[in-house]
This record gives sequence, structure tokens and C-alpha cells, in this order.
Amino acid sequence: MPEIFGYLPAVCGLLLALLIALGWKLRRLALLLNRQAAELRAARKHEALGTLAGGIAHDFNNILGAILGFGVLLEEDLMTAPEQQDMAKQITAAARRGQGIVAQLMRYSRRGNTDSRQPLMPLSLHGVIDENIALLAPCIRKSVRIGYRRDTAHGEDIIIADAVQIGQVLVNLCLNADHAIGVRTGHIHVTLDRTHIAVPCGDENGIAVSGGDNTGDTVTLINGYIPAGDYVRIRVEDNGEGMTRDTAVRIFEPFFTTRDVGSGTGLGLAALQGIMQDAGGGIIVTTTRFKGTVFELLFAPAAQDAPP
Repeated sequence: MPEIFGYLPAVCGLLLALLIALGWKLRRLALLLNRQAAELRAARKHEALGTLAGGIAHDFNNILGAILGFGVLLEEDLMTAPEQQDMAKQITAAARRGQGIVAQLMRYSRRGNTDSRQPLMPLSLHGVIDENIALLAPCIRKSVRIGYRRDTAHGEDIIIADAVQIGQVLVNLCLNADHAIGVRTGHIHVTLDRTHIAVPCGDENGIAVSGGDNTGDTVTLINGYIPAGDYVRIRVEDNGEGMTRDTAVRIFEPFFTTRDVGSGTGLGLAALQGIMQDAGGGIIVTTTRFKGTVFELLFAPAAQDAPP
């Protein structure tokens, strides 16, 4: 009997080690199941978004076709009135951009079919931003100043992306900023520059969130994984109401919106997330309640020999 008792410490130690190992395995299994459940919920939301996109795109395209047709007729009838003809050209240009967005909606609704995607081409971000800022200006409240500054040299802003998609991203962000400012006097600053990420950041499985534990704290979101390296950056800053942590962590969810019923669909930032993923870009959001929000869109620069 004394010999048996001599083995008890070793047996107890072995059992304890097995229990600890089992506990770690159960914990890892629980984390894996929670992640898979979250991914399943996200997949269902995106499937619903794709179904909605496919359902509305056809009718919306018919409406845009009528606008475009009458706009072209107006252009022809206003040959002798340059100022009015320029307004008609703005109508047709906006309609064509709308048709491009409809095409993106259709591709989104068929996202499982890779053949439905158009190849991405090299483009100059400066040209895309400059064009869209001009179209946005009449849509922004008069109490809000919108400005654009370019801090890149020629050829330093070339990326591989879709011009219509990038324009859609910019329009969504600026209109959201205008809504966040509300009736107060405010500003929207759009900047194009180059930046360097020294340390990899983010989470390839979702959104990394930091800060915002206390009222008035700054919240930072990193959507996806951003490797270290050089990037072309679009920065959209406003001095609107900002967001709490609880709101910020949900902004990329399809159908989530803080606007009144009937004033927003909650699809804009969900589409932004998908567009940035298609372009291989990253998103960093910094927001402080009652002080404003900054969206940083990071794109890998195209090869130096890529034509714009």
C-alpha cells in the first residue's frame, strides 16, 4: 500500500495536465464554433444583400435608361445654349455613372460566378476623385464645405481598381459625412496622398476594434488585415457627430443604419467593404463622439510601368 501512495502525486499531476489540455482544447473549439457561427450569419446577410441587389437593379436600370435618353435629346436641342447644354451633359454623365453602379449591383448579386466580374484596370485616383467631387458639390448642404487636396505627384496615385466602384465609395462616404454634420456648419476634407504602414495591423477574419471604452474616447476600426508597406490613401474627414463604440462596430453590417426609417438603407458601407475587398484594399476608421470621423482607404500602388 505505501508503494501505491507513492505514485499518487505523479498520477494527480498527470490528471491535472490532461484536464488543463482538455480545457484548452474545449476553449479553442468554442472559439472556433463562435467564429463559424459569425461567418455563417455574415454569409446569410451578404446573400440577402445580393438577392436585394439583383431584384432592384433591373427596374433601376430602366429608369436610368429613360433619364439618359431624354438627357441626350436635351443635349442635341441645346446646341445654341452652351450653359444649358452643359447642365444636360451633367444629367447624362450622372445617368451613365448610375448605369455603371447598376452593373456593379448585378455583379454583386452574382458574386459566386467569377466570370461575371469585369477585369480591374490601372487608373488614376486623382482623376476619379476630381470628377466625383464636382458631381457631389451640388448634393452637399450649403452649410457644409467640401474640399479636395492632392498630395501625390503624377503617376504616384495609380492603382488597380474599377473607376465606377471607387467613385461609388467616395460618394457614399461624403454623403454619410454630410448626414453626420446635419444642419450645423461643417466641413468634409478629402485628401489623396501616400502613406507607409510600418507594422501589420488588423484581423484577416474580421474587424479589429480599439478604444472607445469610455464616453468621449476615440474608437479605431481596422477592416481586414493590412500588411506593412506603402499605400495610396484616400482620406475622408468630417467634423460631424462621430460614433460611439457600439455604433462603430456595426457600420459594415448590411442593412444597419442610424438614420430614420425611410432615410437610409444601411447598404452604403456594406458595399464599401465589398468594393475594397475586391480592390485588395484596407479600411481604417477613426471616430470620436461629437468631434468627427475619418475614413482612410488604403490601396496597394500599381507597378511603376502600369499605364494609367
